[in-house]
Amino acid sequence: MSERIDYDSEWAYWIDQKSLKLKKHQKTIPIGSIVLTKTRGVTDEGIKYVDTSFGIAESSGVREIPKKEANRILSMQMLEYMKTKAQWPPAMSTKDLLKNGDIEILFKPSEYDSFVLKLTSKMVKHKPIDFLDALKDPEKEPEPVWKIEAAKSGRSKCRTCGKIIDEGRFRIGEPYLYEDHLTYRWHHAKCIGPALDVPIEKMDGYRFLEPDEKLRLKKLLK
Repeated sequence: MSERIDYDSEWAYWIDQKSLKLKKHQKTIPIGSIVLTKTRGVTDEGIKYVDTSFGIAESSGVREIPKKEANRILSMQMLEYMKTKAQWPPAMSTKDLLKNGDIEILFKPSEYDSFVLKLTSKMVKHKPIDFLDALKDPEKEPEPVWKIEAAKSGRSKCRTCGKIIDEGRFRIGEPYLYEDHLTYRWHHAKCIGPALDVPIEKMDGYRFLEPDEKLRLKKLLK
């Protein structure tokens, strides 16, 4: 097991060196991991934003580093993953083929975070494009399923219109993965209907609806 250090932060994530997946910080972080620490702020105009600082977990604590350094470290961890598994890591794709033959790779461990990594001929001892072509495709995650249910409270907002979804009303859950966890963006059935291209019969929860509820839902989605 990797040696870990304590890190006191209310909102942070770290990138697992073996899986290259983003993990939510709880209390400790493995040494050698890239750390993303988040802070909220508000501009003079009242606009809210999230700022991300980058660090490397060391035995003495988390040392803040520029993103360029985080990219370099992640590039080496990417290479180790590729050599060990002979496979593309998750959440990575080719961004650009440079004139000297080096390749920039886009790494998006989450919807909100991205890095530009570099694979060079010096790193792989021959042409990076040939090295990448020899890799297997990344392991495919199971496709998340859309969800239909009655809103359990009046706290969720429709991501289409921005208004509250009242308790008891139908809400459609648009699935997405964040930090390896399945979560949902909720929509009013009527709001998402025109853009929905998923058969409602295949949605999680549909089979538990009463016949009159299914009929009412189909009318809302038209």
